[in-house]
Amino acid sequence: MVKSLLYCVSAATLGAAMLTSASAQQAPRPGGVAAGPPVGVRALPALPPGLDPLTASPTARLQYAIPPEPDADAAPEAHAKWVKAVTALAKPRTAPTLTQTNISNGPMRPVAGVEANGGKSSSYNWSGTAFTSKKTPWTVEAIEQEFTVPVAQQAFGSCTGGWDYSSVWPGIDGYSSDDVLQAGIEVDAYCNGGSTSSFYGAWVEWYPYDETSVSDPAVNPGDLIYIEVWNTSSTTGYAEIWNETTDSPGYEYSLTAYPGYPLVGNSVEWIAERPGVNGGLATLTNYIFVASAYGVAWNYLEPTKKQTDYWQGGKPSSGFYKITMLDNNGDGISTPIVENYSFVWDYNYGSSYDSTKRSTQ
Repeated sequence: MVKSLLYCVSAATLGAAMLTSASAQQAPRPGGVAAGPPVGVRALPALPPGLDPLTASPTARLQYAIPPEPDADAAPEAHAKWVKAVTALAKPRTAPTLTQTNISNGPMRPVAGVEANGGKSSSYNWSGTAFTSKKTPWTVEAIEQEFTVPVAQQAFGSCTGGWDYSSVWPGIDGYSSDDVLQAGIEVDAYCNGGSTSSFYGAWVEWYPYDETSVSDPAVNPGDLIYIEVWNTSSTTGYAEIWNETTDSPGYEYSLTAYPGYPLVGNSVEWIAERPGVNGGLATLTNYIFVASAYGVAWNYLEPTKKQTDYWQGGKPSSGFYKITMLDNNGDGISTPIVENYSFVWDYNYGSSYDSTKRSTQ
């Protein structure tokens, strides 16, 4: 049922996006391009010929950065998705282009003076769900997510004269720490003088480094995207991004923590964000909704701890938060709807949806 719904959403959003993107192609690149090459990120080469990622030894998996494997008994659907994703790593691929941007997908910006209450919290930049574990942080963690890329457009009746921004990503840390290890998809909308355009692209980031845009896999509205993010130490992390709809190769990237900002391991999250751009929070794209069909995180390689699966829909319930995003006036603009333990919708409303409710986000 969920997959059928996602495929219907994909077809509908793709058709709408083709109409939208046809009106202009000359918009400037969203956020601009930072001076200098990307820092703390590199693309990993394809797996050696003959190496089967499904049967590789634990040593080979670490050596060639094969994503951690979910437990097949505890999380059979997550394991099935992992099998497809790591199989895609064996496909031939060209070297992607990495571009340093002035966009940042940072830690949650909580509302001052408002405490999280009853499993709910508010933020100026995050919408989604998260688990926190302040007392027993995860030393090594993996998180995966499967979601449909929404259509980028501005609020109905609006033409801001520039770009509106949004990012969709799974990550580790950031709920109450100063770093975030993450990978995701950028979904941006442009309008100036009635001329419109849109931008879709993959990225990786270990905040406080800014986002590094990556050319592969290519991303289109309506595509079903799989992402896994994991770390092997407090300063070394990885991400795989795979486009399931186009059956692209799986592309992998290694990330190094910003000096002085090691991984804390105090949260995992599945987020739709209005990112920071050149130092300020962006106006949120009117993405209508993001359908996240699957999201799970788990600790691995920790023999002293029992593996626990944390589902984006709130299973288990302890330490789980649903996060509503607010605009700069303190009004809600995006919030998650939990269908079940594995399926979550993030939908936007208010000033991000209707221009008559917009003053300054």
